[in-house]
Amino acid sequence: MNEPWIRRVEEYLDSLQSCVEGLNEALDETRVGSTTLDTPRVGSGTNMLSDSLAKLESLIAQRQMLLDAEDAPLRGVSLRDVLNRCTIAGAAAIAERCHQISRDVELSRERSIALFVCQFHLGDLSTHLLALLRSGADNGSTYQNGKTDVKRDESGGSVFNKAA
Repeated sequence: MNEPWIRRVEEYLDSLQSCVEGLNEALDETRVGSTTLDTPRVGSGTNMLSDSLAKLESLIAQRQMLLDAEDAPLRGVSLRDVLNRCTIAGAAAIAERCHQISRDVELSRERSIALFVCQFHLGDLSTHLLALLRSGADNGSTYQNGKTDVKRDESGGSVFNKAA
């Protein structure tokens, strides 16, 4: 009676693992495109990332359906919890696989955050470059805070003016 449920869980884990691999591929594509300033590659990676995240969301709903299934051996809040407590043959190995995939998802989450931070700073790079080219960029407020006698060059392009 419980074998069909356990097989559905294995199929779910196969789909989840495939999704995580797709997510990592999208992160790699976007990261490489970001570091090489290859805008089309970043766009492609972003589309792949969006598709992978949509698939991950649908898999989360599928997981809940597995947990709520009538033929589930026990009730629980996670598949690992149910698998660790049930007596179905092979359940412990599948629970360990759940744990490994969970670690992979966590790593992908960390990589996603790192990529976001990287792209945020790259996106802000033009602002910093423009600040260098504006007048008085060498008198930044960070180091001159509180000084009232700072004289700013109002002619613009102070970096180039000083270099000339």
